[in-house]
Amino acid sequence: MGSLTVNVNGRSYPIVCGDGEEPHLEYLAEFVDKKVQDLTESIGSASEGQLLLMACLLIADDLSQAYESIEKLREEIDEAQGSDSQDVWAEKIEAIAQKLESA
Repeated sequence: MGSLTVNVNGRSYPIVCGDGEEPHLEYLAEFVDKKVQDLTESIGSASEGQLLLMACLLIADDLSQAYESIEKLREEIDEAQGSDSQDVWAEKIEAIAQKLESA
């Protein structure tokens, strides 16, 4: 079993994880810390609990939007697969690629 200490908003938090998961958890903690720093810059003073909750809600919102985008892309793929026209299929693939590049 692995363990590490991550820093979020200037505080250290010990974390227990599976062996080999440490780099990924460090990345996630840095991501959360960045969200908290951005919030601190934009809203100013707030308690640590409020900052962490708002960061979590922003991350959850991003994830929700990503899931919605994935579902729409799946629907577009299903529609394109039902089409006999290769041109339509190629256009759908190009549209999906562009959406992924801009995400």
